[in-house]
Amino acid sequence: QKDEGQDRLIATELVSAVEEFMSRILEELDYRNEAANVARFADIYCHRKGSRDDFGVVVPEILADLCSDHVLVMEWLDGCKLTEFDEADDTCRAENMDLMTSAIKCTLSQLLETGVLHADPHAGNIWRVDFDETAKLGYLDFGLVSAIPSQVRDGLVCAVVHLVFAQDVQAVASLFGELQLLPMQVLEDPIERAALTEALEETMALSLEYPETVDEGETPIPKLKFDKLLDALAKLVPRFQFQLPPYFVNNARAMSTLEGIARSLDPSFNVLQIMYPYALTRLLTNPTGSPVVENTLQSLVREAETGRVSTAKLSKLLKDSALITGFSRARVLRDVLRTKEGRRFVWRIAREQTGYSLKSLASMRRRRRSRSSNDPVTDERTRFFEL
Repeated sequence: QKDEGQDRLIATELVSAVEEFMSRILEELDYRNEAANVARFADIYCHRKGSRDDFGVVVPEILADLCSDHVLVMEWLDGCKLTEFDEADDTCRAENMDLMTSAIKCTLSQLLETGVLHADPHAGNIWRVDFDETAKLGYLDFGLVSAIPSQVRDGLVCAVVHLVFAQDVQAVASLFGELQLLPMQVLEDPIERAALTEALEETMALSLEYPETVDEGETPIPKLKFDKLLDALAKLVPRFQFQLPPYFVNNARAMSTLEGIARSLDPSFNVLQIMYPYALTRLLTNPTGSPVVENTLQSLVREAETGRVSTAKLSKLLKDSALITGFSRARVLRDVLRTKEGRRFVWRIAREQTGYSLKSLASMRRRRRSRSSNDPVTDERTRFFEL
């Protein structure tokens, strides 16, 4: 039974939803805005000039001299939808699945790294493009391009890692303030906070399907049922006064659409299998210097009871990164050390564990290797490098 305040909340949310829907229609009809969106997206992801051209995305060039408020003229792209292929052609299916995987990786980059998100990636806007005699991923229709705030990107990273690595729903509830989804009065009320945690646990039980068996020492990556997740979250909106900003709705819709296309090509597809490496990499390198990311990383490698670093948890985190990326743990650690925040994290852990700086530990390790016999003290202090 709803109280009067909840009725008002639902009415307010309905009005906001209608206003948002109308504003997006008007935005899609603004061709000058769409041309600017194409340029912004191409500067990052276009295979010809983008700063992230490793995704190999084909973005149509806008012919600005021929455009007006009512006409948008762009380069013609030859291709077809990723869902259009001969069912008997296994080679084409496999190629399209590779392109679909690239599309999801590109969307995760938009969502977690750059914050410039193509918010309408349905089957008609994500194409297999014939370019220079090869099949490339092509994007069309830039009427809806969202800007994702940095703190929201960091919050999403932490939420994914908490769910997959630690299966900690309570920690995810704490992040909703960072994700700008809940008013602080809900999060700061112990009764409401407990009710929210319980509701989220039920939601995740319905939305996450964990594998029955995994190899010893490996982190089980669950299969995310996006449709059930969105349905369950929709039911929590009026109860906990969720405030879903436009970019969040667009994010969910974009990922749900892409997952649906991917599963039509490969029923065993699991979006978290791709999302987790992105989240883990951003967690370890923390390129924005986010205190939320730093606190999440510290909580994952420390014992809850003592606050001390757990070498087992730290080793497992590095092992996860190595297994998923295909790199060695040494390579993962080197990549972490290339970033300022990554160096600070490793330095802090090394100093706490051994009492020595990284430079001193490296020197000890070199001296140990040059000796014919091992020094047990030096061995103890350089255990950090054996993780």
